[in-house]
Amino acid sequence: MSLKILIVDEDPTSIQLLRSLGAPMGHTVLAFTDGLAAIERAETQRFQLFFVGMRAGELDGPEMVRRIRSTPPNRESLIVMFNTSDGNEVLRKAFAEGADLVAKKPLVAARLRVMLTALDSMEGRGRDKRHAARLPLFTDVSCVCGERQFSVRTMNISESGVLLQGSMEAEAGQEVALQFKIADVNATLNAKGRIARREGSDRFGVEFLGLAPEDKNAIQLYVMGRIMELNRERDLSSVGVRKPFHP
Repeated sequence: MSLKILIVDEDPTSIQLLRSLGAPMGHTVLAFTDGLAAIERAETQRFQLFFVGMRAGELDGPEMVRRIRSTPPNRESLIVMFNTSDGNEVLRKAFAEGADLVAKKPLVAARLRVMLTALDSMEGRGRDKRHAARLPLFTDVSCVCGERQFSVRTMNISESGVLLQGSMEAEAGQEVALQFKIADVNATLNAKGRIARREGSDRFGVEFLGLAPEDKNAIQLYVMGRIMELNRERDLSSVGVRKPFHP
C-alpha cells in the first residue's frame, strides 16, 4: 500500500536516501529540516510513518518523538528514530518517548528498503498489536530458575515475551533469567522474565520484565525482518514461483 511518510532530520543525505527509496515504492514522502515545522504539520495531518533524526533545528530526536506521539492524528503512527551513538541512553529516551524502533546510522540503502517493506506490512495495527507481534524463533536458551539452570529452546518471540520448550521444573509466577542469541540481528540477549503460563508439560510462556532497550530493539529488528521474509514467501506463492529447496 502507499504510505504517507514524514522525515524530519537536519542531515540532507538521510533525507535524499529515504526519498530515493520511498518514491519508487509508491510512498508519498514529505521532508523537513526544521523540527518545529515538522511538528506543526503533524498536528494537522496524519502520516503512517515517521523517520526522525537525532536533531532538526531546535529539537533533538527524543523530543521530536514525544511531540509527534502527542499529536492527535499520529498517536498510533509508526515512528523510527535514527541514532548516531553506540550508547544505550538514546535508546532508553527514544522508547520512553514513544519510538517504535531505533535504527543506527550510517543508513544503508538495502537495509532501509527491507525496513520500509516490513513497516508497510505493520502499518494499520495498533501500537499494542505491533509490540505484541509474535514471530517464530528457534534458538537455544540458558534459563536460570531459582538456583537451577536449564537448557531449553525458544519457539516464538515478541517484544512482550517468549515461548520456551523443554524440560524445566517451574510453575506460573516464577521469575527466570534468560540468555540467548538472535543470530539474524547479531545480538545476545540477557533478559529477566516471569512464567505467565504453562502449555502442556514442556512449554512455558514467559513475560519479559524490564526489557533492556538494546534487547527490545534487537527483537523489533528481528520481527521486522521475519515479516519481510513471510511477505516475500507469500508473494512468490501467489504467482506460482517454486520456492528453493534447502536440504
